[in-house]
Amino acid sequence: MRKGHPIIQMLKWKTRLLSEEEIIQILSAIGGIDRNPFTLTDLTEKLPDSISKNEKKRRSVSTFLSNLVEIGYLTKPSERKWLKNASTLSIYLSPLLIELNDMERHSTQSPEKRERKIIQLEDKR
Repeated sequence: MRKGHPIIQMLKWKTRLLSEEEIIQILSAIGGIDRNPFTLTDLTEKLPDSISKNEKKRRSVSTFLSNLVEIGYLTKPSERKWLKNASTLSIYLSPLLIELNDMERHSTQSPEKRERKIIQLEDKR
């Protein structure tokens, strides 16, 4: 079984209905939007029918956009509009990648054998 891209897997964590391929399509659609700010309708017009016509997946797209707001790539100037803060997502992922790398490194390290020092206190009466 082939594992997907770790960044896409990380971005997919809170959007259970969207596949990794769909996450990629959404990111591409966001990158291709010239209008700033944009609405969910603006975005879904650039997505395949399998996403744009499915009400549950549209909600997941909205959740995904909220996740991108948490990262800092998007802001939400009004209830139904999003605004790109930069032309690329990569600058917002750098701190997350460092954190993910640290988490992976610490979870995969084998427990080291540690020397135990035993200190005995002697009573000198």
